Amino acid sequence: MGEFLGLLYQISGSLDSENLKNLKFLCGDDIRKKELENISSGTDLFKNLMEKGKISIDNTGFLRLLLTEIKREDLLEKLDNFEKYGSGAQDDLPDAEEIEHLETAFEVICDNLGKQWKMFARKIGITDARLDQIQDRHPCDMREQIMQVLKTWQKVQGKGANAAELIRKLRECRLNLVADNVDEKLKTMQN
Repeated sequence: MGEFLGLLYQISGSLDSENLKNLKFLCGDDIRKKELENISSGTDLFKNLMEKGKISIDNTGFLRLLLTEIKREDLLEKLDNFEKYGSGAQDDLPDAEEIEHLETAFEVICDNLGKQWKMFARKIGITDARLDQIQDRHPCDMREQIMQVLKTWQKVQGKGANAAELIRKLRECRLNLVADNVDEKLKTMQN
């Protein structure tokens, strides 16, 4: 959550008074008028939206919509980086080649992992509470649940995230066919 709060703080610091006024107007259906009058900064607004469950680390859709409406592409780019890489800090990311390998591995795992996905998620260190959050956010989409598990793992691992570790964890779960498919796809990328 700390990284997400840091992102919101950065976004808040980049908002001018006109941006804040427009954001407050756009939140008129979600925040009572009296509360809106007491909001004097972006951080106040984001805190209120988090309390109401409109935005969170796993639910940035409303924030994206707000930033799109006020035409702040620069802030949308920060949000994109956060969603893709966690904190968005480039020095804590795997190199470009490894990111490409991870993206490929994620796709293959999502396409091939079935009912055992929770066992795999626990093996890579995802907590049951986090699994419940992911399932609540995407109740009928197992592929998206698996993708969110993998993205969470990548955020936690930071620079240490690599496809070889995912293959090793798949094998530890006796998901050898999925591991073989990932390995094969990565080898075809290198040729």
